[in-house]
Amino acid sequence: MAEATPNSQKYFIGLLYTVLGAAGFSLKAIFAKLCYQDGISGFATLTLRMLFSLPFYLAVFCWYYAKEPPPLQQNFRRQILPVSATGLLGYYFASWFDFVGLEYVSASFERLLLFIYPTLVFIISFVWLKVRAGRRELAALAITYAGIGLSYYEERNFAGNAANIGAVYILLAAVTYAIYLVATERLAHRYSPLLFTSFAILVSSLAIIAHGVLAGEKLLGHPPRVYWLILAMAIFSTVLPSLFVALGIALIGSNRAAVIGTLGPVLTIWLAHRILGDAITPAQLAGTACVLLGVTLLAIQHRRKTAHG
Repeated sequence: MAEATPNSQKYFIGLLYTVLGAAGFSLKAIFAKLCYQDGISGFATLTLRMLFSLPFYLAVFCWYYAKEPPPLQQNFRRQILPVSATGLLGYYFASWFDFVGLEYVSASFERLLLFIYPTLVFIISFVWLKVRAGRRELAALAITYAGIGLSYYEERNFAGNAANIGAVYILLAAVTYAIYLVATERLAHRYSPLLFTSFAILVSSLAIIAHGVLAGEKLLGHPPRVYWLILAMAIFSTVLPSLFVALGIALIGSNRAAVIGTLGPVLTIWLAHRILGDAITPAQLAGTACVLLGVTLLAIQHRRKTAHG
């Protein structure tokens, strides 16, 4: 058997990190839905999730900040305000909208609708940064949103008018996260991805915790199972996946990571069926296939343009 080269080892490790990250994120909606069964609200769940996650991100930030050269540390301090604002968009507002939306729609539909963020990144880049849109990109967008339309129609059959409310919240989450990614590309290229990500999440965690306390969310007095579920969500669906994806992107690139990330919605659908008892219908599978195909085609086309440009 041929010995693995350093490049192949690097690719395999990056691939493994990205797959683990996608798997972890796919569990988030399942954990949240299990918590909701015990009567806790979406924002209270989010507040406790970030409260449990905060020490981990503080440790990661301190570790990577100490490793940066002094000139980069100084430059990072000068960019505290824009980095903080960017983090609030990507993790405070997006998480807020996401967890509230999950109260109205199924875990499968939430994950699928949230997954359209790469198409929103492209649309924002087209409008804001004047990136050119070719026929292939437009075709990928058409396939993606045809799949969303089909999945939304199926969701309405199960959730009724609640699907409208949930879809609006989840779409807002996807939009704010897409804006975060576009802004991050302009801010974070000089720093370790884990330094930038951990600080952005730290700022957002503090904002979420303050919001939850000031809004009077019920954080105490829930069944013990709720706190164990949220602790598991904090570790396995928040901290570890965010670190794995950041490391994976650093090793194999954002476009390959985006393609591998298509595993996420598929895993969520399967887990929702196995754990929550959600039905799997032909229309749902067809809609999911369209969304994954459209996002994958868009990522491949972006990679080609980057390689030639």
